[in-house]
Amino acid sequence: MDEPEICLHPDAIREARRVLYDLPATMRWQVMITTPSPVFIDLSRDNTSIACVERLSGGIVQGTTIFRPKKAKLDDDDRVELKLLNLCDPYVAEFFFGGRTVLVEGDTEYTAFRHVVSCNDAKYEGVHVVRARGKACLVALCKILNHFDKGYAILHDSDRKDVIEKKTKNKRANPAWTENSKILGETEAGRNSGKVRLLASVPNFEEAFFGEEAHHDKPYSALARLKADESAFLTIATLLDCLLDNSQKVPGGAVEWSTIDELEAAVAAFDAKNETTSEVH
Repeated sequence: MDEPEICLHPDAIREARRVLYDLPATMRWQVMITTPSPVFIDLSRDNTSIACVERLSGGIVQGTTIFRPKKAKLDDDDRVELKLLNLCDPYVAEFFFGGRTVLVEGDTEYTAFRHVVSCNDAKYEGVHVVRARGKACLVALCKILNHFDKGYAILHDSDRKDVIEKKTKNKRANPAWTENSKILGETEAGRNSGKVRLLASVPNFEEAFFGEEAHHDKPYSALARLKADESAFLTIATLLDCLLDNSQKVPGGAVEWSTIDELEAAVAAFDAKNETTSEVH
């Protein structure tokens, strides 16, 4: 089928995707579709393969198999995270269609970077900012991009190793901190080859670049800040530029790290400078 999404309502596109993915389960069908729509790529499913077809200079058409889920070694937790991500953001698979990919953890970073891109479309043509909507899903996306064998950059919150319960004032281990080791492991080969750049906002994007941790309306607050504060806009633009170019210097607020000790030291330095601790409700 060629471009099955044409003229379909968004709900109908999702239903068509479900039907086409389910057909091979009957053992009576093989399905092949061509599409420019990332909505039809369901990363939580067992696609036999995803092939990228592109027209090269001179009119030559080249097809390359770029993804086989089994070889990406996605575990059950990865599939659950990806299924939830597909429900929240059906366009997350845009990176399969070429360009430069920047993985970010949440909506605030995504909104900030998209605003920068919208102010200079020519400079950032082909840049895909992909929001994982959570730290755990970053790991699954790294596995896919590693198998995709394309360069990418990743920005995540360092978080803190421990957090303080707001009511009891008791200290407990922060589960978000353990995800740092997983991210580090999945990006190791790419970092060593120069294909991947790994940056962390210390301790989180809001505190690192806006001076305070926002608890409500974070994407809107970030957008309003960037529109009103030219220096903040330039800082975020510089951050995006260094994610896209490994030779660029990392701005203050972020750290390029390769060991957990480096990340822990960066957080300790931030807290010592600002005399802060992290509280949770």
